[in-house]
Amino acid sequence: MKRLLAPLVLAVLASASPAALAAEQTVKLSVPGMTCASCPYIVEKAISAVDGVKAVEATMEDLSATVTFEDTVTGIEAIQQATAGVGYPSSIYPEQSGS
Repeated sequence: MKRLLAPLVLAVLASASPAALAAEQTVKLSVPGMTCASCPYIVEKAISAVDGVKAVEATMEDLSATVTFEDTVTGIEAIQQATAGVGYPSSIYPEQSGS
């Protein structure tokens, strides 16, 4: 039975579409320009408008935005462009930049 199951599993995996193999990525961005209570809302709204973004949480606590996105649809650069576009340039949070 195992000999029959292994080729079947391999066939299913080989025929999987790229969308099925897409991976969610999470990145934490440093957004040092957030200086008021409405800033995180503005940053969240801008990032949420990027196609492929699944979730975003911006916080004044450490001036950051944590973003979960579909890596086959968008990337970190597009997310950074979105924050810069509303006046909040961002970069990868320092604790992540080495990984």
